Amino acid sequence: MKKSKIDTVNRFLHFYTRFFGNLKDVNSLNAERDFGSIVIYSSTALGDLMFNTPAIHALKKRYPNAKFTLVSSDKNRHLVMDSRYFDKVIYWDNKVKDIFSLVARLRKMKPELSVILHSYIPYDVLSAVLSGSQYIIRDNYSCDGEHMNHWVYCHRGHYDGHLIQRKLDLLKVIGCDNQDTHMHIPVRFNSLPRIANKTLVGFQMGASEALRCWPKERFVSLARKLFSADDRYHVVLIGSAKEKELERQFLAALSPEERQRVTCHIGKTTLPQLLGIIQQLDVLITGDTGPLHLAVALQTRTVSLFYTANPQHTGPYQDPELHRIIYIDPDDNKTSLDMDFPLEVIAVDRVYHLLREILS
Repeated sequence: MKKSKIDTVNRFLHFYTRFFGNLKDVNSLNAERDFGSIVIYSSTALGDLMFNTPAIHALKKRYPNAKFTLVSSDKNRHLVMDSRYFDKVIYWDNKVKDIFSLVARLRKMKPELSVILHSYIPYDVLSAVLSGSQYIIRDNYSCDGEHMNHWVYCHRGHYDGHLIQRKLDLLKVIGCDNQDTHMHIPVRFNSLPRIANKTLVGFQMGASEALRCWPKERFVSLARKLFSADDRYHVVLIGSAKEKELERQFLAALSPEERQRVTCHIGKTTLPQLLGIIQQLDVLITGDTGPLHLAVALQTRTVSLFYTANPQHTGPYQDPELHRIIYIDPDDNKTSLDMDFPLEVIAVDRVYHLLREILS
């Protein structure tokens, strides 16, 4: 189905660009070119947006006088609206039914360069061409294929590196610095004061899929181990509203005295409020989720648990001294894994010792 969509869009663009549009040969793109209006596409998940912030920062440094428009997913609205990084933010759900509305709004910005850091092919490329862009840079993934490479400047062949670095390396063609790999928080938020005589340990129990979750029973055991080890340990639960049942089950497994040492924020915060909470933590225990990447950007210590994705590509990439990673390779020991909760093989003691190590 995706291939047929791409073929249809390709045929349309071959006809359209013969008579209309401003698209130029991608081979003429170079570091000497200046751009006054730049559109950035980052219309997928929270973690993807955070991985894109070093590249966005590099673009802002390279073109300090340019006008920047962001095409964002609505789910990240509170992380980008009123951001000092963008002159305008347009929300798009990556659906073809909304593409003409998107193009109409983009045309008003008179874009000269479109940088597609993470979106869905082929409608992102189609909208960039129809908006009047002269050049398109796109971070192509292996699942995107090479069928639309004619229209964009992109990586050619396999890239074995972190997503942050691959996006920065892609922008070298226009003279962007690729050395600063630190993620940035696009919006201002209220910091919270440190709490004296308490060590705040964040638990992010949920994730986009069960494969990325450490079972709640492991979190319960870890909480009890922390409570027994030191009176200063206090657990802070974070997560989205869809994880309220996890919160209920977690609290039900604790005694009334233990529940007094737990603060619950699940389903109660906006993204800016969540930033303040994560910044206040001493360490966050989490699977491969959006809050992990927020914590890394905020320089909050983390212990992260990976299964579906290789942390060499999507794990913490900055401040390595602040982070510990446990990776269960899907290709190893498949017979010993519970395929519903493969992270179950990670023992509580292993996480506990990494937590104590990083806090020391």
